[in-house]
Amino acid sequence: MLKKYQKNGIGTAIMDAIENYVKEYSPTICLGVGLHYGYGVAQRMYVKRGYIPDGSGVWFNGERLEQYETCVNNDELILYFSKQLI
Repeated sequence: MLKKYQKNGIGTAIMDAIENYVKEYSPTICLGVGLHYGYGVAQRMYVKRGYIPDGSGVWFNGERLEQYETCVNNDELILYFSKQLI
């Protein structure tokens, strides 16, 4: 799909621009990323950039997923990350 565009610095450039913009308004930036393998490249990029899980657990369909609750491993299964910008 978009693999031919990976490893060209596009994601890094976009993230640099977003972080620089957010830095003007907040010392912290937060983002959510899907958990299935299709998001693997993004997951790795965020960790390499210093993002860490925010501690709120896994979210599904816009709500925090309770312990032992069932879910579907689709685009709605998300883990939120944050990073200190200053």
